[in-house]
Amino acid sequence: MKSWHCCFALLVLASCAGTDDLRGIAAKPPLDRSVLVTGGAFFSPLAGSEGTFALPDLDSPERLPDANREAIPFSAILDVLNRGRVFQHVVGDTDATRRRQLRQQLRLRSNEGGLSGFLQQAREDGFDLLVLVEELRDGPIESQGTNNRWPVTFATWFLLGVGALIPDRTFESRATLRVSLRELQSGREIANLEVESGPIELALTERTGFLGLAASIIVPPFWVYDDREAVAESVRATTERRLLLSLASKLKSEVFRRRIDNLAAADIQLQSSPEGVRVVVQSSESLSVVRLKGPGYTDEVVSDRFASEFMNSRDLQGTRFRYEALLPKPTAGGSFQIMVGTLRGGVASATFAEGGL
Repeated sequence: MKSWHCCFALLVLASCAGTDDLRGIAAKPPLDRSVLVTGGAFFSPLAGSEGTFALPDLDSPERLPDANREAIPFSAILDVLNRGRVFQHVVGDTDATRRRQLRQQLRLRSNEGGLSGFLQQAREDGFDLLVLVEELRDGPIESQGTNNRWPVTFATWFLLGVGALIPDRTFESRATLRVSLRELQSGREIANLEVESGPIELALTERTGFLGLAASIIVPPFWVYDDREAVAESVRATTERRLLLSLASKLKSEVFRRRIDNLAAADIQLQSSPEGVRVVVQSSESLSVVRLKGPGYTDEVVSDRFASEFMNSRDLQGTRFRYEALLPKPTAGGSFQIMVGTLRGGVASATFAEGGL
């Protein structure tokens, strides 16, 4: 009997060990960008059907999200970007009214409401990109039935009477969260992501109420009915966590890193060399200017010398221009920004932590 207890404990721990852990994501190097986050997970309802974040026949009208409410708190989005170390530096827009307006302004590229002034201030504040959380598009909760854990559920129910703790039924929310990255010259979209929560496995304790738990004394848990409200609450909470985790994971993926670098006006990298850290920039256009910005690079003589070496290194390799120069040693600690401009007016910048590599 003791061995059965040990097996059961391991099964419960395995079922609880989810993917809602940011430690693995945070261990990866952050994207070399300082970002200003705006917008929000404003609710986009699902017409003619029950959604994950709005169930009209279950929730009171006061609780229903609408276009002016955020299905996922803005603070939770900032928290996951910071704890996941997704970017070198993350700052959230503190003006809730402006966050709502900016979504529409950026989509239409309209200057109403001072969009150009907002973008200019963001550039002056040293940000590289704007992260726009565009919307949460609601979707239904779909039941996929009893999963392949039912033998384990049956065994623990029959031998130990605790099968209700094993996730034995699978659901999936079709709600999606859409986020875009935009450059700070005009607000043009560089890249976008739409994330989903994926399959969600629920135990009987998460998908039914008291009567369902009482029924599990007589019949196996996977035969017990689902309580719609209990399922909705469990799936909604898990969907929120999964969407945030998926956002951090996809933003920090190698595929998305390359995508941002390829779509930017220039690809800015730091590389180790025997002489020290070198700044290497590749661009499809010839560059016209380069600038170092940070507490360790206030000496204009040093910055000018770096800029001269950098611009004189121009080398056409195929269809792309390559520039490189030795990064001067900083006179003070702290992160720093490298910004380049192309002859046609394109701008790209990247922010690096102290030391660069």
